[in-house]
Amino acid sequence: MIKRFKNCFCFTTLVILAAGFLIWSSCEIDFAEKEIESLDFSSYLKFKKKQPETEQFEFKVKKPEIISKFVDFEIFFISQAPYAIWDELHDHACEEAAIIMVYYYLTEQELNIETAEQEILNMVDWQIKNWGGHFDLSAKKIVELFENYYGSTLLTTSGYENLEIIYPHTKDLVVGVKKELHKGNPIIVPAAGRLLGNPNFTPPGPLYHILVIKGYDDEKSEFITNDPGTRRGADFRYNYQVLENAIHDLNNGDILNGRKAMIVIK
Repeated sequence: MIKRFKNCFCFTTLVILAAGFLIWSSCEIDFAEKEIESLDFSSYLKFKKKQPETEQFEFKVKKPEIISKFVDFEIFFISQAPYAIWDELHDHACEEAAIIMVYYYLTEQELNIETAEQEILNMVDWQIKNWGGHFDLSAKKIVELFENYYGSTLLTTSGYENLEIIYPHTKDLVVGVKKELHKGNPIIVPAAGRLLGNPNFTPPGPLYHILVIKGYDDEKSEFITNDPGTRRGADFRYNYQVLENAIHDLNNGDILNGRKAMIVIK
């Protein structure tokens, strides 16, 4: 009897436990389903680790300026001694001759020997009256002479508005000159005359000299100049390195230590 009771009790206990397990499982499944149904995925996405944005960089490569291989302005040539009279006045008239050539080119006026001689004499007279004499001129004084003697008419007739002195580093000089010529801007440069090595100069050549650079020829590595220091100075060519080495400002007479300088008419 006792054994049967124990068996019955065990069976009943198992039935109760099984029923309890089934009820508990059912509740868990319902709860889980409700949790899944109520889960807000948008909030999940909000808290999802944000991936770092890739910053976009736009690399712009500056293209090198392409310039012509050959430039040559049609600047009428005059010697600083138009009538081949190489007296003291004309020996020191390269500044005046260079200014006159450039001015007449810019204003598109006709230039001849007679006009050139008279312009040189008038310009020298202006300097004597205003500066007390006729001297070698630095790049700065050449600009002053150009602006004071021709200034108003240059601005009103040529379209060029500025005379700028540029002092380039030696390594930049050749490229700098070519770039300005490529833009259509004629150039006047001061030079240590004896470093030019011009075979047409009376030896040993001038200590200080002024000339016009009117073009260049990349194929031959030459600048094309109007050099007023000789009657054979029209379209005279100097090697790039020769002219680069010779260009020096007056520097109070210490020419070889003078800065590289060029006067650009823009």
